[in-house]
Amino acid sequence: MRTAKDRKVQSASLERLATAMGPIRNEGLTEHLVRRMKEIILDGVLRPGDRLPPERELSVMLNVSRSSLRQALKVFQVMGVLEVRQGSGNYLSENAAAVLREPQGLLVPLNGVSFAELFETRRAIEAESAACAAKRARRRELDHMEEAMRKMKEARGDFAKFAEHDAAFHRAIAVASGNVVFEWFVTLIQQILMEAQISHARTSKLPGILDAHRRILDAIRSRDSERARQEMLSHLVLSEHYTGQTAPFELRGFAADATSTAKD
Repeated sequence: MRTAKDRKVQSASLERLATAMGPIRNEGLTEHLVRRMKEIILDGVLRPGDRLPPERELSVMLNVSRSSLRQALKVFQVMGVLEVRQGSGNYLSENAAAVLREPQGLLVPLNGVSFAELFETRRAIEAESAACAAKRARRRELDHMEEAMRKMKEARGDFAKFAEHDAAFHRAIAVASGNVVFEWFVTLIQQILMEAQISHARTSKLPGILDAHRRILDAIRSRDSERARQEMLSHLVLSEHYTGQTAPFELRGFAADATSTAKD
C-alpha cells in the first residue's frame, strides 16, 4: 500500500512531467514521445528513480489512447530508459540519460517488432558473445558468472529472483566478451523480455536451466569458443513465452537445430 509520502513524491513527478510535456498529438505518437522524453530527461525534469503515473492517468494527461501510450512505453523499456518493477510500475532508470546520449541511430523505436524478432536477434548476439567470452574472460568475470549461478540455485523458490540472477549471468558473459555493443544490447533486451523470462522460469524445469548454464560456463572456462557458441544456441531455444500465439513467425528452424546439436 502506498504511503502519503509515496503519493506526494509521485504527485510531484507527475506535475513536473505534465508541465514539461503538455498534450501529445496522436500523429507520429511514438516518435514524438521518444523525442520529447529525451529532451525532458536530459533537462532533468524527470530524475532517476522517478515513478511514472499509471497508464490510465498518463494517457488522460497526454490525451492519447492507452494502447498508443503502451507502445511508446515499450520503446522506452527496450531502450533501457524505463525499468518495469513487478506490481509497482515504470521507473526512470539510473542510466536513462546515458542511454539517451547515445547516437540516435541506436535508439530506433521498435514499432511492430515482435518478441520472436527480438529473441532471434538476442540468440544471434548472445551466441557470439559467449564465443568471445571464451577467448577473453578474465578470472573476476568468470567469478561473476559463477556467483550468478549460485544465486540462481538459491532462488529456485522465487521465480522473479531466479530470472533476475539468470539475467545477471548473461550480462556477465556480455561483459566478459569485451564487446561493449554486446553488453549494451543484452542489457536493453533484458528490459523487455524480463516478464517473459519470469513466466518461463515459472513453467520450466529449473534444474535443466541450471545445467544449460553450467555447460555454457564450462565451455567458456575451457576457452572453447565454438562449444560456448553452440551451448548458448542450444540454451536459447525460442519458446511460446517469447512469441505468444499471435507472433508473426516462429523460429522453428532454430529450435530444431538446437535440439539436433544437443543430441550430437
